[in-house]
Amino acid sequence: MASASSRRRAAIVRPRRRAVRLPVLREYAVVGRTEGATYAVWHVAVTPVDPFARDEFLQQLGLVAEDDWGGVHAVYATSSDDAADRVRAEQAHLSGLD
Repeated sequence: MASASSRRRAAIVRPRRRAVRLPVLREYAVVGRTEGATYAVWHVAVTPVDPFARDEFLQQLGLVAEDDWGGVHAVYATSSDDAADRVRAEQAHLSGLD
């Protein structure tokens, strides 16, 4: 049986803090096209980590996007929505709409 002092020490012990996970930046390929004053995003995908696979992936997306007068932008972001927002903000800045 535990003594009174060990029970008091157990009551004073603070709970462990949970580790905070920071958002991870990954490279995303954003496919889309400028339509008037906005940028229409057609597709967002995570790019492969392997440099050769990444180059081939971006090249294939570029060929598909060119057929519809679009383009591919590689950006670092924390999520696919964040990647699309970054490309839209970049395009607005380049066109002078921001």
